Amino acid sequence: MENYEFFNGFGGFVCDGREYEILLDGNNRPPAPWINVISNKDFGFQISESGAGFTWSINSRENKLTPWSNDPVSDRAGEAIYIMDEITGEVMTPMSLGRSDRGIYRVRHGFGYSRFLHEESMVEQELTVFCPLHESLKLWNLTLKNHSDKVKYLSLTYYVEWVLGTQREQTDPYILTSYDNEHEYLYAKNIYTMNFQNNYAYLFSNETIVGYTGDRQEFLGQKGSIREPRGAEVKLTFNTGVCYDSCGAIQVSIAIQPQESKTVVFGLGQSSSLNEINQIRNRYRDVTASQKELEDVRAHWDKLLGTIQVKTKDRAVDIMVNGWLLYQTVSCRIQARAGFYQCGGAYGYRDQLQDTLSLVFTDPGILRSQILIACSRQFEEGDVQHWWHPPMGIGVRTRISDDLLWLPYCTAAYIQNTGDYSILKETVPYIKGPVLKEDQHDVMFTPEVSKQSGSVYEHCKKTIERTFFGEHGLPLMGGGDWNDGMNEVGIQGKGESVWLAWFLYTVLGDFIPLCKQEGEEAYGQELEQKRETLLKSIEEHAWDGEWYLRAFYDDGSKLGSKENDECRIDSISQSWSVISKGAREERARTAMQSAWRYLVREEDALSLLLAPPFHKTNKNPGYIKNYIPGIRENGGQYTHAAVWLAIATAMQHDYDMAQTLFTILNPIYITQKKKEVLRYEKEPYVMTADISLSPPYTGRGGWSWYTGSAGWMYQGLLNWFLGIRKEGNELVIDPATPADFGDFTIEYKYGSSYYEIRVESRSKGKLTTESIILDDKPIQGNRIILEDDGEKHFIMV
Repeated sequence: MENYEFFNGFGGFVCDGREYEILLDGNNRPPAPWINVISNKDFGFQISESGAGFTWSINSRENKLTPWSNDPVSDRAGEAIYIMDEITGEVMTPMSLGRSDRGIYRVRHGFGYSRFLHEESMVEQELTVFCPLHESLKLWNLTLKNHSDKVKYLSLTYYVEWVLGTQREQTDPYILTSYDNEHEYLYAKNIYTMNFQNNYAYLFSNETIVGYTGDRQEFLGQKGSIREPRGAEVKLTFNTGVCYDSCGAIQVSIAIQPQESKTVVFGLGQSSSLNEINQIRNRYRDVTASQKELEDVRAHWDKLLGTIQVKTKDRAVDIMVNGWLLYQTVSCRIQARAGFYQCGGAYGYRDQLQDTLSLVFTDPGILRSQILIACSRQFEEGDVQHWWHPPMGIGVRTRISDDLLWLPYCTAAYIQNTGDYSILKETVPYIKGPVLKEDQHDVMFTPEVSKQSGSVYEHCKKTIERTFFGEHGLPLMGGGDWNDGMNEVGIQGKGESVWLAWFLYTVLGDFIPLCKQEGEEAYGQELEQKRETLLKSIEEHAWDGEWYLRAFYDDGSKLGSKENDECRIDSISQSWSVISKGAREERARTAMQSAWRYLVREEDALSLLLAPPFHKTNKNPGYIKNYIPGIRENGGQYTHAAVWLAIATAMQHDYDMAQTLFTILNPIYITQKKKEVLRYEKEPYVMTADISLSPPYTGRGGWSWYTGSAGWMYQGLLNWFLGIRKEGNELVIDPATPADFGDFTIEYKYGSSYYEIRVESRSKGKLTTESIILDDKPIQGNRIILEDDGEKHFIMV
């Protein structure tokens, strides 16, 4: 039996926290699908513990190769591998496919791969599924070991259902399947599609193919299902063409001697070139090519996730910071843009900018390229696409007011962390298209690339100029600020956002030094003036006595005030009063205390977005009111905002409260016992976007994986709780851990150098880092200059 960490009755961490093993034994299976999201920059798939999931290429929504299902009850598979014993006729599967009568299945989700372990009828099965780093390809490495004393003659079938577009119901009539005899692969093409028309999806194996079909009816049989298809028990009949209910299935035959083991490779890919398919097919005739790719995948993730490693007494913090939070951010949010509960495919303007912020230590180049992508989605007028689909560029133009300001926020953060000012000079073209009419809230279209272009600095400047103010001197809320659900608060062009005011105050403060850098001192002074005026307006109009308001409606009435019956207090106005460093100290402290009193429920491990939820109010804040009270944005825990509250608490050096808030947000702590898992339902190794407040669903996780809260949780724990930040070539050490958190160590690979930072405990009271010891030399203050000198350095705090 493995040494599990945090085993909860369904699974636990293994391999020093780098894998999560799920144990499927009879009907003991997780209460919802527990998946892995595996991707490279252009291709990927998700896979659940039952083996269900889907594969995509280029765009996870618009170009699905196989069907996406988000039915948590049936979790139906659209791809499978079957093993038939040719002597007995018995059929086995290396993944459970939801069956509970075949003994124990062990499933291991790791960084960049998932493994399925099972033994049945004296055949030990180990299946590893992954994507190579640089190919639009999914590989299944199936290793079989014969534990009997007779030769095993096995027929292996690999089956997929084609989509080749958005939805199978629409694409199926237009799918043409074909087989290349010379190179031995089955391929399929959607002959009636706009966006991906020249692409061929294909299946192959490293073994000789002895049967295949493109006919789903033939494969499944009259009453068959993917769990028990007829095609896995018979020889397939070489049917391909048009007018079938389409699928792809290929069969190979192997013989395994007693005690021998053998690896068979299956591949699913997509390419616009038949020549490239031939080359890939030839490359993987050799099993070692596939094994080498798997080693490269592991090495890639080890390097990316291994840049910073923390060792504290809190294992749940270590496991999340040392791997899972960044893996979730890169693999799911940045590359796949899809999860079990949402198949997005699109880029969100603000979403991926925030996600890439968490990579400033490990790979700031990802943030840099996202900034350039964001510039390329800005209209000539200065507003931006709220979301858009690559590679076509179709997306929505809206009146949402915060999207565009994340551009200067992230650009300033990138420069502060890397010292790379050259990004400001990069020129990127704008886009152009129909401007919103007076009565239009949003419009969807494919914009043209403009002939005008601007430097990144000019793109940022345009976003600031595009922010307008209302009668209280606060920014107009438009069609929603960070909270899209409040889309009616300021839709008539008069309502103002207090949260946006704090955010703009932060953005201006970060951007003013860049104006000086670009030789625009006068413009910088103008912004300084604007910033001072803005702060005055906030303190004059937005303070409600014990906390800050959330907004003013179009008619001037307050939102997030003690005068309201519903949404009396909102989390993000309080947290950003601290994060912006703008609020008066005593007000910030009072506001945060109010947030803890009314929004944090330690007994339920919840940190709510607002309270009480919208229910009967005659005001219409927007579609947020359509959610049941206590669900999602409407007064549940919206984790993204809950992390901001935790960060603000750490910035205020309220150590115990910071630890409490980060602990209730950690999914490992929410799922320690079987009873807790049954309540929460979702994966213990990734963040969820939201958690419900309303009985009987109190404590139930909402959608998992595809949430920006993972990147913010990583920043919160590393930069503010453990207190390690980078500014140019300086490392700042400023922890906010309570005394009982104990000593901790951080290992940081900086270029070719290695830094070990040891933070020793203090007995009580405030933790002030007044001096540190670097390589036995004392240094005043809490900063050291980083050197890429190939040496090992030891820092003692």
